[in-house]
Amino acid sequence: MSAGPDIQGRDVVTLDTFSGEEIRHITARARALKQEPLGSPLAGRSLAMVFFDPSLRTRASFSIAFGSLGGTVIDLVAGRDLWPLEMHEGAVMDSLADEHVRDAVRVLSEYADIIAIRALARGGDWAQARRDTVIVSFQKHATVPIFNMESVLDHPCQALGDALTVEDALGGETRGKRVALTWTYHPKARPLAVPHGVGMMAAKLGMDLTVARPEGYDFDPALQRTMEHAAQRSGGSLDFVDDPAAAVENADIVYAASWGSPSLHANPDEERALRDRHRSWQVTPELMGRTATGHFMHAMPIRRNVEAADAVVDGPSSLVIEQAANRLHVQRALFREVLGV
Repeated sequence: MSAGPDIQGRDVVTLDTFSGEEIRHITARARALKQEPLGSPLAGRSLAMVFFDPSLRTRASFSIAFGSLGGTVIDLVAGRDLWPLEMHEGAVMDSLADEHVRDAVRVLSEYADIIAIRALARGGDWAQARRDTVIVSFQKHATVPIFNMESVLDHPCQALGDALTVEDALGGETRGKRVALTWTYHPKARPLAVPHGVGMMAAKLGMDLTVARPEGYDFDPALQRTMEHAAQRSGGSLDFVDDPAAAVENADIVYAASWGSPSLHANPDEERALRDRHRSWQVTPELMGRTATGHFMHAMPIRRNVEAADAVVDGPSSLVIEQAANRLHVQRALFREVLGV
C-alpha cells in the first residue's frame, strides 16, 4: 500500500480531527490487514485501557486487536482497580478522591504506549456534561496517544468501523449515497456519542444524511454546526426531519440509534416522559421496505423488538455483525498507524 496521511503519534479522540482522506486511508489499511498475516509488530508495546463504564464490543475488540499484534494489554475498571480520581485542577483533595487524574495519567504514560478511556455522561446540566471532563483531562496530562473508547460526545472508533462497513456495503463509493439515521425508542436515555459519530462520518465522506428524530432530540448544537460545515466541504448534506418514513425513503443505509434529549439532560423524569411518548419509533420490515437497498446498521447492544424488529436485525441486509467485526480491523489499523509500525 502506498504511503498515505501521517497519523503517527496522533490522538484518536474525535472524528472531527480526521479528514475524509485520512478516514479512507484508515479503512483501506484495515481492509488490507484482513488479508495479511498479523505478525507481531506491537511486540514490546503496551495498551492501558481505563473503563469508567461497561463495555462488550469495545473492550473485546480493543484488547484482542492490540494483543493479536503482539502487544500487552492491561484493563483497568474505575471503582474496582483505580483510586477515586480528582478531575479538577487546583482542587484541595480532602474529600473522596485519593489521586489526582494528572498523577494517574502521568504514571500510565510511563507504562503504556497508548492509553484508551471510556467515560460516558453522568447526570446534571448538559453544558457541564458536554465538556467531556474525563477524556479531556486524560488527553491534557498524557504524554502518549489517547484513544477514545466512547465519551460523552464521540465514539470515533465505532464511527471508523462504520465507515469501513458502509464502504464495503456500497461498493467503495460513499459520495452522494443516502444514509438515514433514525432515532428509536429505548427504555433508557442513551448517549449521544454514536449518533454524533454517524453524523461526522457521513459528513466527512460526502454522504447525504437525513436524521429522523422526535421534537426535543436534536444533536448537540455545536457539533451539529461542525457536521454541517464538514458536509459542505465534502459535498454531502445534513438534514433533520420528524418522520422516519420520510427519512428512509430510497436510503442506501438505515442506521438505527437511541439517544437522550440534550435539552432535558438535567431533568431525567421529564426526559423519560417525553421519550415514552415515542414508543412507536421502531425499525420494522415495513419501514425498511421504503429503502433503496435495505442495508440496516446499529452499533449494538440492541433492544430487539423495541429498537428494531427481529426480522430486521436478522435479515439478509443487516450489517450489525459486520459492523462489530470491523471494529477489530479498524483498531488494528489505527494501532499500527498511530505507533508507526
